[in-house]
Amino acid sequence: MKKRIATLVLVGLLVLSANAFAFKGHDDFAIGAALTSSNLSGVGGMMTLHIPRVPLFLGIGANFAPEPQIAMTVDYWLHHAQLAGMLHWYLGLGVYGAVSPSNSSNSAFGVRLPVALQIWPLNSELLEVFLEIAPAWLPVTGNGFYAGNFQAQLALGFRIWP
Repeated sequence: MKKRIATLVLVGLLVLSANAFAFKGHDDFAIGAALTSSNLSGVGGMMTLHIPRVPLFLGIGANFAPEPQIAMTVDYWLHHAQLAGMLHWYLGLGVYGAVSPSNSSNSAFGVRLPVALQIWPLNSELLEVFLEIAPAWLPVTGNGFYAGNFQAQLALGFRIWP
């Protein structure tokens, strides 16, 4: 069952990636990928996408440990600035949702506050490498409402701005 879910997630990501390249050539289109972790206790992967003229950054992926989940983020960048040279940073506000196909009590939904450092290694706006930490409050769980459910979400990834 877990292999089937992982296969479906990977096929879905490939389909989304192929459709996303239809936007290539727009100034503010971006696509990328990230390795993710929650509370440094699991590992996952996420595809990131920014669609032209939409002020949101989308992420869709999967957490593989401790239990498989399908996850999604939608973030709005509140502030984005250059620190020095090719080093930038951003602060955002977003939502997070994760659904566990095998155990509904392991699902969670809530808000997050992503903060990241970005490096533009090519001295252009083509390739972005980022390290993001997002404190998250996830009060809606598969077991009901739990106000004390907090997470530290981490992502190390890249985005290509063609």
